[in-house]
Amino acid sequence: MTALLLLAALFAGPAERQARFVELLRTYPSRPPAESVALVSALIDDGAFAERDRALYWIGSVRLQTRDLPAARAAFERLRSEYGGSPWVERALLSEAEASAQEGNYSASLDWLARAGQAQDKAVRELTRLQSAQVRTLLKRQRLATAAGLFALAVLALFAASVARRWPVPLFPLPAEARVLLPVLGVLALLSLRQDPAPRAAVLQICAAGGFLVTASGLSQRAANAGRLGGALRALAALAALAAWSYVAIFRADLVGMVLETFRAGPE
Repeated sequence: MTALLLLAALFAGPAERQARFVELLRTYPSRPPAESVALVSALIDDGAFAERDRALYWIGSVRLQTRDLPAARAAFERLRSEYGGSPWVERALLSEAEASAQEGNYSASLDWLARAGQAQDKAVRELTRLQSAQVRTLLKRQRLATAAGLFALAVLALFAASVARRWPVPLFPLPAEARVLLPVLGVLALLSLRQDPAPRAAVLQICAAGGFLVTASGLSQRAANAGRLGGALRALAALAALAAWSYVAIFRADLVGMVLETFRAGPE
């Protein structure tokens, strides 16, 4: 069927191609996205019609929804190249910003939004304002996650350096705090396997980080033969590093918003 439709497009005029494009938009939910993109692409390549610029934008939007970012950007670039004055070019700027945000490149996303903020279309400018606020929030969270990750790694490196300076340090029996917490972390990790992929990944990362930190802290204390004060300081540093890495894990799993909402409104 798709082959017959592609063949029919070759012999259609502008009016027929326009009517066919409208029909494809109307019946889009009844087909796989890739099939619809192929049919609309055939109309575009066959020649001009009234909403050819919209068709290019539509293809880019579908590619963006399916996370085929290179193909989406290619469609938007072609739209800008062939229809520089089209109102769909301004809307494509918002889509380019979304593509960059999906990649985690929030600075580039804000650059696209700055261009969209100069649009003539009032609706585009309003959407830009809303989208910019969201992206700025994500950029702040990303920077916080970077700082938190560096802090956690620095604490772990200090523990490792303390052990290395006094090597060899007996590894067994494991430090008392490790013997207590590692089984608990193991149980939490096993329970997380029944959760959805994003929460599961966050919990597994937190459990792994907790295991490394508590063991490294105990070995560092053993190596330095630290007293109660030294042990307490190491425990506090390990706890702070674990809290920092927990934020990193939650951010990487894209769960920061959900966690904040849970704290705000309480669990369901």
